[in-house]
Amino acid sequence: MSVLLDSQHLAGLPGVPPALLAEVRHEAGLLARRLFASQCLVVFEVWQQQCCYSSPGTTRLLGYEAPELSLELLYQAIHPADLAAVMRGSELASEFLQQCGPGPGPAGEPAPPCFSIDYRLRCRAGHYLHVLRQNFIIAQDAQGHPLATASLFTDITAHKNTEDVRFSLDRPEFAGWLAARKGKREDDELSPREQEILRLILAGKTNAAIAEKLFISYFTVKTHRRNIQRKIKSNNISRRLAHLGVGIV
Repeated sequence: MSVLLDSQHLAGLPGVPPALLAEVRHEAGLLARRLFASQCLVVFEVWQQQCCYSSPGTTRLLGYEAPELSLELLYQAIHPADLAAVMRGSELASEFLQQCGPGPGPAGEPAPPCFSIDYRLRCRAGHYLHVLRQNFIIAQDAQGHPLATASLFTDITAHKNTEDVRFSLDRPEFAGWLAARKGKREDDELSPREQEILRLILAGKTNAAIAEKLFISYFTVKTHRRNIQRKIKSNNISRRLAHLGVGIV
């Protein structure tokens, strides 16, 4: 399910038009009616980074009310021991999609991907659930840029008795891409997306400007910046430029 909006309707708008948000909420509500008691659905509007829909089961399952939900809250609620793996899985999925693009849908048009990952998530009461989170685009513009993304959470605590974090992307070639990629890049080498963001940082762009230019969330930019800093381990501009393969000017 994905609501499509012609990109000409986005010109000059700071966020997604109210008419589209209403349609997204309607579609999300229809989907939420089909959920099991162990599931909940949360939808975020990408441009403003605001929760625009939360299914009734969210409060029952996780304890969080719709007004307090944010991407930052949901990432802060990830178990500390799982956070690095969750961020790494998300980064690899983004890198794959950046290189390979979305797969073809039934009519030959690009199909929005679904990224799945399981980890421990802290509920409002303080206890942790082992959840399977499935992320997918619920609204996009004519160029395929995400406008609203949905997260479907399923409580798998009763079925998961290990503490490993596993992730997947609904593209058959993703597993092969991961296998081919393994060992090719050192842990401290910047990914293509990180290099792109570093170039914009060095050009003086703010997090918000980078997010808008690359059609990613503000929170994602902050995460990439932390990863870049961790990998480079230096504030020295020479070393930063070396990662981009350019000399000192």
